[in-house]
Amino acid sequence: MRDLAIKVNGIKYKAKRLDSDFADFVEKEMSESGIVLDAENSAEKLFAAYLRLAGKSYSYEKEIEEIIREIE
Repeated sequence: MRDLAIKVNGIKYKAKRLDSDFADFVEKEMSESGIVLDAENSAEKLFAAYLRLAGKSYSYEKEIEEIIREIE
C-alpha cells in the first residue's frame, strides 16, 4: 500500500493506502502527462492528464464493445 499526493494551485490532495501496483500505474500516467507528484501543478495540467486517461478509457471501452459484437 502506498500514499500519493499532488499539489494544485497551492492545495495538497492525498490518496491514501492505494494498492502499490495501482499507485505505480498512476504515478507513471501522471508523469507522462507532465504532472509531478508532491510538487506544484496547474489545474490546466491536471485537466489535460484527466482527458488523456479518459481518452484511453473511452478507447478501451470501444474496443471491448467491438470484441463483444464480433463474438455475438
